Formats: sequence, structure tokens, C-alpha cells
Amino acid sequence: MKRGVLVLATLTLSVAACAYYNGLYNANRLANDARRAEREGRTSEARSLWSRAAVKAETVIARFPKSKYHDDALLLRGLALERLKSCGEALRSLHEATASSPDEGIRTEAHLLAARCWLTLEQPESVLTEVAALADSARGDGRDEALLLRGRASVWLGRDEPALADLTGSAAPEAAFPKAIALVRLGRSVEAESVLTRASLEPYDEQPWLAVLDSVGRRSPEAASALVDRLVARPDLASGERRRLQLGDGERWLGAGGDSAAARRFALIAAEAPDSSEGGTARAHLAVRRVRQTHALAEVPALLDSLEAAARRGGPAVQVVAPYVAVLGRTVDALNPDAAPLALFLAAEHLRDSLRMDDVAAEAFAEIARRAPESVIAPKALLAQAVLRPELSDSLVALVRARYPESVYTLALSGKAGDGYRVVEDSLERVIRALQQQRRRPSTGRDTRIRN
Repeated sequence: MKRGVLVLATLTLSVAACAYYNGLYNANRLANDARRAEREGRTSEARSLWSRAAVKAETVIARFPKSKYHDDALLLRGLALERLKSCGEALRSLHEATASSPDEGIRTEAHLLAARCWLTLEQPESVLTEVAALADSARGDGRDEALLLRGRASVWLGRDEPALADLTGSAAPEAAFPKAIALVRLGRSVEAESVLTRASLEPYDEQPWLAVLDSVGRRSPEAASALVDRLVARPDLASGERRRLQLGDGERWLGAGGDSAAARRFALIAAEAPDSSEGGTARAHLAVRRVRQTHALAEVPALLDSLEAAARRGGPAVQVVAPYVAVLGRTVDALNPDAAPLALFLAAEHLRDSLRMDDVAAEAFAEIARRAPESVIAPKALLAQAVLRPELSDSLVALVRARYPESVYTLALSGKAGDGYRVVEDSLERVIRALQQQRRRPSTGRDTRIRN
């Protein structure tokens, strides 16, 4: 009888050990498959594999809490969750592994993964705490990674000198990007360009490149543009990666006032990939450029049509054109013969103040006085036109004085309006509020279409 119990116990332990090793083996196999999918750009598949690896590792942890490989499973679960950006859960496993494992390698890797999670959670001070000992004591790849993470955290905190020291001391390929940012902020742009030129020969990693190009481009759009040219010439880039680089370059040129350089980038993307998201965004930028260049009120309806066409497929193009569609849509509505003069006046103010389309706004103010010369708003519109057309200012003011001698706006020119000015303005303000409330009601008009 005792012999039978012993055999049964031995078999039970054997089955448990087999189940444990199979579980951990399968979790590691899924993790390796996920890494391969990441390298090959199969992002969705990689996420699915990391998710399965995390579940498998969690099962092993729960079923075999006393196993000597328990910490390996904790580390693997933390790794999978870090890759999935589920950092709150990942940190629990990683900190448990650092606290319980006697293996220095496991503790080091857990600290490094935890530091990456703190970066994801935008807590750079916690990164510094996590890698404090490793940056000075770890060896080889562990030390390089610790210096990289400490340097990235320091860049985040604006501590560029200590960041540069750490990043220069790290052999991790990723160090080039935060190092270039630190150099740019320290005014050492030539060195930054040299670092990134060398990095452009390494395997391409899109996200850090897009971030560092934005940083360089804020100081030197020419340098960022030259780096983009170097990168898009690489034969190993996917077409989408090339378009995103070019689109980012065009948008940086816009921010720097390089309208022509931006237009060249956008035109190239729109011609080469018209059906892509980037192509749509490029067309939207080009449509907005045409709006900014127009000087004629009569062109507004056609410009509005081109903006709406650019945003028809949705995506980022909608955000590019939305402010212009809103204002031009109101202008087109206000140009309707049945529209109130005040509606056109408000549209003209938006053209002037929101879009800086002064010539078009001036035409709109003039149109009010032409359409409704007897309205209370007509002298106000003529005076608004005078501000935008200094060369006509004297003649317009004289016209207001001659045509509307009793208007509160005419009297205000001589400081004689008294309380009447405030009464008229308050009345107009009430009408404006009523118009705005009417606009906020759901409709099937242009504003609703562009938001959808």
C-alpha cells in the first residue's frame, strides 16, 4: 500500500513538472514568435502573440507559485505586458521578480523593463530611481540599456548635460535619438546632424525617427529636411514610411514659414499616393494653401468645395481643413441673398480674425454696405473695411460721415456717441448670440458633414 502511494505521488509530481515546463516553454515560444513578428512589421500579429504569452505566463505563475522558475515566468509576463503598453500590470510582475529572484540577470532585466514602463507612463523620475544602481554597476548590455534609459529620462526632464554624458557612454543603438535631441537643445546642431547621419545607416525605426526629426526641425528645418531626403532614399523603407517622413517634413516647413518647400512635399505625396491617408492629408494642406492665397470673395464657394473634397475620406485631413471649412461655410451661407447683413458681418470678422484673410474680409464688409446700405450695420462694416484697406481709409471714413451722419458709429468717430453706442452694440450682441445658438442646433449642413 505504501509503495502504491509513493508511486502515485511520484507520478503526480512528474505530471505537474511536465505541465509547468510545457506552460513556460509555450509562453517563451509565443514571446519569440512575437519578437519575430515585430521585426517583420506585423504589428497586430505581434500584439496578439504578446497577449497570449502574458496569459500563458500568468497561468504558470498561478499554478506553480513554489517553482524555482517562478521568477522566470514573472519576468516573461512583465515583458509581454510592457510590449503591450499595459504598464500598470507589468510593473506588479516586474517588481515582484526584482524582490524575490536570487538571479542577478533576472533582477537586472526586470529593473530595465520597469524603467521602460515608467517612461511609457511619463514618470521620468521613477526611471531614474529604477536604474540608479544599474547605470553604475551593471555590465555589458545591461549597463548600456541603463545608461540609455537614464539618459532618456534626463532629456525628458530637460537635464541635457547629464543626459548627454549617459547617452554618449551607452553603446545602445537607440541612444542616437535622445542624444541628438540633447545636442540640439544645447545648441550643438552640427553634432546632432552628424549623430543622426550615422543613425540613418542603421535599421530604420519609425517612431524615434519621427520624434527626433520634429526636434531637429524646430531649430533647423533645413537639416531635418536633408535627413528626410537621406532616409526616403533607403531601399528598405515601406512606401507608407516614406510618405509619413515626407508629410512630417512638409508640416515642419509650414510651421517654419517655408510655404513653398512644404507645398513641394505635399504635391509629391498627393501625386504618388493619392488614395493613401497621407495623400489625403497632403491634398488637404494644398487646399488650405489655396485658401490662404486667395484675395477674392467670389472664389470662396469653389475653395469650400475643394476643402470638403480633400476631407471626404476622413482621417487627419479633416483636422487640417476643419477650421477653414467652418469659416468658409458660414461665409457661403451668409452670401445667400436672403441672409441677414449681420450674418455676413460675422462671417467677415471670422475671415479676418480666424483665418487672417484680410482682403476677402474687406470685400465681405464692402458687400454688406452694397447689399444693405440702410441697415444699422452698414456704417460699421464700412469702418471695418477702412481698417483693412488703409489706402481707402480716408475716402471710406468720409463716406460714412456723409452717408450716415446720425449713426452711432459716425458719432463715435468724434467721441459724441454717448449711451447710444452702447445700446446699439448691446442689441447687436443679443442678435449675435441668437444666431450662434441657432448654429449650435443639429443640422445636415456643411459643418456637420465635415465633423463626421
